[in-house]
Amino acid sequence: MSINWNKILWISTIFLFVMFSIVIFYVDPMIDGKGGSGVIALQLSFFVDRAIEVVNSWDIGGADRFKKYIFTDYIYAIAYVLFFVSVLKVLMHKKRASNRYNFFVYFAILAGILDWVENSIEIAFVSNMQNFSEILFFLHSVISVIKWSALPIVLIGIFILILKKIK
Repeated sequence: MSINWNKILWISTIFLFVMFSIVIFYVDPMIDGKGGSGVIALQLSFFVDRAIEVVNSWDIGGADRFKKYIFTDYIYAIAYVLFFVSVLKVLMHKKRASNRYNFFVYFAILAGILDWVENSIEIAFVSNMQNFSEILFFLHSVISVIKWSALPIVLIGIFILILKKIK
């Protein structure tokens, strides 16, 4: 049985749009009481003292809302992984591209896995900020940078496939 990537692409596009809207326009702004940039600032803090400043800059109850609603970011990661993988697979099929283009698929999956690891470390951090490991938090921010770097690689793969001539 082969996978119908076209169908998955349509479903994942809707799923991604819904999750993007929920996370970017509702959950993240609700957490920090601003536009949601405080959640990204936490990802890229690198140092516990800076991360504590970020969390303390959120509105009252922001840390509790973070712990309550972070599950949406796990779902969002699933949505963008499914979307990017299906876009790549549809393009690979249409362009009759070789399996070497799966390299970009692996980066999409890597980004999602790293997002889950990042979220898990953030939950632990927000639950115990004063006693959190400096090394683990620094590693968390490195993981975040790698995740954010993997996504442009996926986009490059999509553009390469769009521009590829059919064999």
